[in-house]
Amino acid sequence: MFALSPLAALCTVLQAVRTSADTNAQLLRKNEAATRAALIDPVLRALGWDTADVRMVEPEKTIGVKQALDYVLYDAAGAVSVVIEAKKLGESLDKLGHIGAAIGYAFSLKPKKLLITDGINWHYYSPGHSNFHPVETISLLKTPLVEAALQLVQWLDAAQSGHGIPAAEPAGPVAKPAAATGTTAAIKSPNPTLPFPAANNKPAFVELAQVRTLALTPGQKPTTLQLPDGSVVPIKTWKDVLVQLSLYVLQQRPSTPVPHPDKAGKKTSLFSWNKPKDGIGYKETTLHGRPLYIHTNYSAASCVANALHVLRLLPDTAVAAIAF
Repeated sequence: MFALSPLAALCTVLQAVRTSADTNAQLLRKNEAATRAALIDPVLRALGWDTADVRMVEPEKTIGVKQALDYVLYDAAGAVSVVIEAKKLGESLDKLGHIGAAIGYAFSLKPKKLLITDGINWHYYSPGHSNFHPVETISLLKTPLVEAALQLVQWLDAAQSGHGIPAAEPAGPVAKPAAATGTTAAIKSPNPTLPFPAANNKPAFVELAQVRTLALTPGQKPTTLQLPDGSVVPIKTWKDVLVQLSLYVLQQRPSTPVPHPDKAGKKTSLFSWNKPKDGIGYKETTLHGRPLYIHTNYSAASCVANALHVLRLLPDTAVAAIAF
């Protein structure tokens, strides 16, 4: 008899959360504590957080004289890793006054991440993000469950904070490094908060999908991009990541519909035949003999999100990686 994979097990929990939200909506829309117990705690437990261990998950942590943070999650060393602000089911997560207060109090603890959720909708904020708009959002009612599960793992897997990681085995004989065989391949790090160390004087790469989990210093920029075919190109900015991956995808998939919306999917086209207005950043290229414009007027976080967005136009096996 086979066991569920960790991802499948998490999807099962998320489906149960959706069902509970629908079945108990009348109560949960009036009661934040019930929302936390029925919709949020099960997700945290599925991601490896013991909600009964107050040294790991501290509820109602008081900041100042009256502000209480709903969940403060600590890493294995006891440092604040994540802060989560909970709302009643269906309560707005975008009220500027509430968001500003939550961000101010939460970031005073210097967490790596802040999430605001009503159990169904999850908004992710980063300390490096300078305004009150979330870096990423998911909805368990709208986002495909597998995609939502993967996103929650990136944001909240307790292993990223050192929990559940086996102790290192005593060091044995040092193995000889394998002979170099060309371009360094992108490798998934067992701890996505750190890339693998460089080897043979080659840069250390970390998958682009894991960049949002890294504890980057303010202003830190990538230096090298590894494309899905293994080729490596030098870069200087996060916009370069978006441009190079866009050019690669358009070359591999010239049938990409144009205009093509960006990740937000609202007014802005990532790819367009129309030249952007003056003052709007873009990269000009050619597709089917016509000038094509790649929109680049994004923050660093949005450049990464849109680079991953365009990468999804290729098969699931397509992976990009960066080095610093």
